[in-house]
Amino acid sequence: MKAPGFWTERTTLAWLLYPLGLLYGSISLSRFNKKPRYKAHMPVICIGNLVLGGAGKTPTALALGRAAVGLNLSPVFLTRGFKGSEPGPLVVDPSRHTIAEVGDEALLLARVATTIVSRDRVKGARLAEQISAEREGGVIIMDDGFQNPYLHKDFNLVVVDSRQSLGNGFVFPAGPLRAPLNPQVRRADQFLVVGEGGHAPQLRQLLARLGKPSSHASLRPGKCSLLGGTRVFAFCGIGHPDKFYLTLEELELEIVDYQDFDDHHAFTEAEAEAMLARAEAQDLDIVTTSKDHVRLQALGEAGARLARKAHVIEVEMKFDDMSFPRRVIEQAQRKFSRR
Repeated sequence: MKAPGFWTERTTLAWLLYPLGLLYGSISLSRFNKKPRYKAHMPVICIGNLVLGGAGKTPTALALGRAAVGLNLSPVFLTRGFKGSEPGPLVVDPSRHTIAEVGDEALLLARVATTIVSRDRVKGARLAEQISAEREGGVIIMDDGFQNPYLHKDFNLVVVDSRQSLGNGFVFPAGPLRAPLNPQVRRADQFLVVGEGGHAPQLRQLLARLGKPSSHASLRPGKCSLLGGTRVFAFCGIGHPDKFYLTLEELELEIVDYQDFDDHHAFTEAEAEAMLARAEAQDLDIVTTSKDHVRLQALGEAGARLARKAHVIEVEMKFDDMSFPRRVIEQAQRKFSRR
């Protein structure tokens, strides 16, 4: 589902839905305030966000995972496997598991470190403990789960997109907030404001007034096999496709044609055929995101051809303070040792 336009402003429709937002918020808050029922025997870092939709959680998780490996630690990613059929807990095997089973994010995380899919976060943490029993420096990095109350988190890192910000400040369905704002802010240990959007300075000022530290980062393109000026057909199924197109512009690629899909869209053979035909008819190179490229694995012949032809545009989280991932891990370790 794409975010509705009225989530950015307090329109008449947003006010009409406001009572439903109050009801949803009260239910979310009652769940959010439950005491954790399990504390893992290793540090748990949770990377979450305040609103529905993408904010950069997975790139942040990947950055922390790589930093943990660089510190000679043994990170284990824990994710629910959004839109995957497997409830878990299970260890993701990229050579065996498909996107239909574990979701796209799990397959991306598994490229960096051991990844567990589990809708029950407590069961997932226990499996992580078993895996890490004979390793030094085990640490759990949760991709999402900030609002999940059942597993104790030693460090909550909340990612906020500077362009989306907090929307109209209302709770779903009147706005994008997953729960009332202040209780979520109080639970966070650190905020990461991502991007150069106009809301970035105001966000950091707001967080400072609320007594919460914040840092800044940007999603930057990685290596690209295409030269600037290349004419491309771009397709993506992510929460904020405009981010992808801005990345292509930064790489100086010429977007001649494009196709948007809903976030985590399950591509069909017919869609793959249609996109191949559009690109071939206009003599365009095909570009997509790493998440979308992973999802093509579930298709047949047309999907395989599209996957072969598509150039994957990788993005990486670049922190203003390059020591930020290491400091987050160290703070989580200190909080864990003080339990």
